[in-house]
Amino acid sequence: MRSLYVICTSGLLATALLWLGAWRLLSRKLACLLACLSLALGGGLLLLAVLPGNSFYGPVLAKVETEQKLIALTFDDGPYTPYTEELLQVLEDEGAKVTFFLVAARAKQYPELIKREVAAGHELALHSYVHQDQLKLDAEAVRANLANGKATLERLTGQPIKYFRPPHGFKDFVVMQEAHKAGLEVVNWSLMARDWTNPGAEVIAERIVSQAAPGAIVLLHDGDSPSYTAARAQTVAATREILRRLKAEGYSFVTVSELLRQGGSKE
Repeated sequence: MRSLYVICTSGLLATALLWLGAWRLLSRKLACLLACLSLALGGGLLLLAVLPGNSFYGPVLAKVETEQKLIALTFDDGPYTPYTEELLQVLEDEGAKVTFFLVAARAKQYPELIKREVAAGHELALHSYVHQDQLKLDAEAVRANLANGKATLERLTGQPIKYFRPPHGFKDFVVMQEAHKAGLEVVNWSLMARDWTNPGAEVIAERIVSQAAPGAIVLLHDGDSPSYTAARAQTVAATREILRRLKAEGYSFVTVSELLRQGGSKE
């Protein structure tokens, strides 16, 4: 678990420095300062791993710079019946295209639903083979997760899979390197509503609409990994409201690929 290594290493180094100060091998003031710097460095590295939009560990797409009123809605953790089906109906009713970041092991259980997403013109991307925090996996396990997930989705869709969103958006040098080797671009988000907490459809919609901006990539969920027990009815209802309100403001809803194609340079 690489995150644990970072915590332990910075903690042990800080402890060693404090002992050096206690034994007068360093001045106590310098030892304390260096120990604080060690802890701050470890904390900073972990923070950079969990913040969705930064590219410290490698290029992450979180938003596209554009003056056009284009937004990419993305949905994680699916498919999840009946909510994915209900969401597809909302998207059809409102004429919107989105990107689904799929858990491939789930997709295997619902091949007809995956075909329906493809037939409707939505974009399919990889969230994982099974939903695991990639920071807790060694490089070989990350590689296997990506390879199995990509192969599964390409077999189900008959299309190349180009994008990968790590579970929780967590990434480090290993995750980024393995994604690059697999031919996957890492895509996170610039805007989220914490819809997985089910705060109410109105709250979810307001959080997105009030912060909407051209080129935004929006995180929502049609699934509930790994347990698949929580309802996603609020997200489905909120999506209809988001689409209607932002369309009234002149926004168009596109896939991640289309956002890149029309919007131009990445942030």
